Amino acid sequence: MILRFKQGILSLFSIIFAICFSIILLISLLYRLLIKSYQHIFSMSLSLVLFSTIVLLFFVAVYRIFSKLTRSGLRIVTICLSAAIGLMELAMIIFFHSILPPNIDGGHTYGEALYLLAHGHASGDVYFKIYPNNIPITVLRYWLYRLLSIVHISDYTIIDQTACAVVLNISIYFSWKLVLRLFDEKMANLYLLMAMTCFPLFLYITYFYTDTMALMFPAVLLYLWYLYHRSGKIRFLVLLGLFLGIGYEIRPNVILFLPALVIYMLFVLKPKKVLINLIVVAVMMAGACYSVQAYNRHLGYIPDPSLAMPSAHWIMIGLSRYGEYTSADFNLTFQQPTRQAKIKADLNQIKARMARKNVSGLLYLWVMKIGGTWGMGAKEYDFYTRISANPTTAYQYLFGHQNRLILYVIQIFYVVTIFLLIFSVMNYLRTKRIRLNLLIQICLFGNFLFYTFLWEAEPRYSLLFTPFMLLGAVFGFDELLLRIHKMANSRAGKISKGRLIELSLSGVLLAGVIVCAWINLPGYTQNRTVQKQYIVDQEATAGLQSAFVDTHHTIRQTFRATGPFTHVSMNIRDRQGKGIYNFSVTDLSNHRRLFSENFTSAQAKPQHNLIFSTVKTRQSKTEDQITVRQVSGTGNARLDLSLYGNGYDRGSIYSGGYFMENGSVIKNAVLKFQVYSIQKKPYLSTESYYLLFLLPVLMLIFYVYTTPRDKKRKVKSICS
Repeated sequence: MILRFKQGILSLFSIIFAICFSIILLISLLYRLLIKSYQHIFSMSLSLVLFSTIVLLFFVAVYRIFSKLTRSGLRIVTICLSAAIGLMELAMIIFFHSILPPNIDGGHTYGEALYLLAHGHASGDVYFKIYPNNIPITVLRYWLYRLLSIVHISDYTIIDQTACAVVLNISIYFSWKLVLRLFDEKMANLYLLMAMTCFPLFLYITYFYTDTMALMFPAVLLYLWYLYHRSGKIRFLVLLGLFLGIGYEIRPNVILFLPALVIYMLFVLKPKKVLINLIVVAVMMAGACYSVQAYNRHLGYIPDPSLAMPSAHWIMIGLSRYGEYTSADFNLTFQQPTRQAKIKADLNQIKARMARKNVSGLLYLWVMKIGGTWGMGAKEYDFYTRISANPTTAYQYLFGHQNRLILYVIQIFYVVTIFLLIFSVMNYLRTKRIRLNLLIQICLFGNFLFYTFLWEAEPRYSLLFTPFMLLGAVFGFDELLLRIHKMANSRAGKISKGRLIELSLSGVLLAGVIVCAWINLPGYTQNRTVQKQYIVDQEATAGLQSAFVDTHHTIRQTFRATGPFTHVSMNIRDRQGKGIYNFSVTDLSNHRRLFSENFTSAQAKPQHNLIFSTVKTRQSKTEDQITVRQVSGTGNARLDLSLYGNGYDRGSIYSGGYFMENGSVIKNAVLKFQVYSIQKKPYLSTESYYLLFLLPVLMLIFYVYTTPRDKKRKVKSICS
């Protein structure tokens, strides 16, 4: 009776899981809506289905090739795929080490880590009293800098990105090890291929923060549970509790693994054993958390309940218009004098918003939050990589203003992952056997519920459990293979007919690729649009956010001119009175003035960029200087220019120059300005466009090449 009850619950859970993630799949296909573009929604969704199907068939073809290899051949493939992953990470670090920490979250932890390195104790920055959850990642960052300074490594960006790559490799390794134990070398290699094509994992290497540093914990925790459940050795459970505690301190939502594990244990262990395991995990986790917090206090991080944001704050944010952070919500909570007042204000807002939204409003909000947290395969990595000291063309196409192509490619592979994740429920529905896949599904479902119905919505929140999504996709791929093999075996003596079906499918998909390429050819290769080639793209503001220009203040900003430029812009924060100002650019190598133009305060619109067409360009690399001074005006005439001048010591955000006021260099300050040349050209060259479309064609050819030809061959599933 109990067994039948458990089977009924798990069957129902599998169906609910499939429904929820089918909603995610549908939202993911509505890509145009997610990027807030309402044009060509149907054609974009159709193209996503087209290319996702081709990628899925490509994975099937690759597995067929793996099935023909010997064990030594499979090991060579493992080495090659691992080397390719390493090269991708190395390329990210080498070519994009100029990406700097943003002026939020990761930027605060960076500045505080530098302060700790210089002074050995906390700075007292109120940010860490408001958000104490960011203290452990700051201390970790400080220790990385401190240890590597012993061997005279002081390039902090390289340290950050290398640490992110190491953590990612740990995640990939333990996931690969798990797939190898649960399946075989063929499926383990396929997992490596799936991980390699999950591009956000690699693009997020450029952002050191809690999400990227906690990325290894899901795979490690799952692997430790697997070892414990298989061997019964308590040391694995002890390690699981320690890692869970450390992971919780670095990234609190790691704790969502614990209730998922408890629910899973109730289905595979006796209640008494579940209780004992939970006590062991809780004790080890508490010990790890206490040790981390004690050391934080030793450094001077003393909690202040009157400033710290309560949990109700993020629940309240989750009920905002799109379930996203707003400064108004922050101010509402922050302005309350005590913790009790903060909680009361947040609870009142929660009740008011739920009553105001009613059922239809809440349904709309939940759909928006699903799209915000789960719908975008890119996890909004580009939001945290907007500051680069060297915004090259490659940077623009991967992280900057021209990255719409890579975002679309990422979405294709993400759709495949979600589809396979949905397909993974077939394992239990078919076998009624509980496998590790169930724990993965419970954890993902818990995250789905938590971020949809309770917490703030944020795309990067789903990054942490991306390893679980990839592992679940492996189970789904195994089920897909089983269906394909059953269809092949059911057509005994009719393999030729089956091959004809596969050839027909490939032909339809090939025709779709050709039509898609033909339709989009003018838009991508012929329509000439204005594109900016940036030398400097400094858009950040923080801390002291303005520089004054009046009769007593002249400001200067130097920059490294790494190539020709035609335009220079600066951001106007505010203005008062009536004045005439002069903007000039000087070549510091020979003190030759390249450009000079007067402008009035009427032309300087607040919160807008003031753009100057310099006309003159040079090929040589030089150091240039921007000067802004007042020529004439009324007594109260003043111009406020937007400035990055942070209150925390994180160094200069733009390393290619320095900011001066009346001839004096201002430390850790830089003008909000851009230097670029404008070119009118297509988004892609014709050659690049055809090469891109050649890839799905080659995938289809590869799939056709691997289709079974032998009528007598019997194919056996690897599923157990």
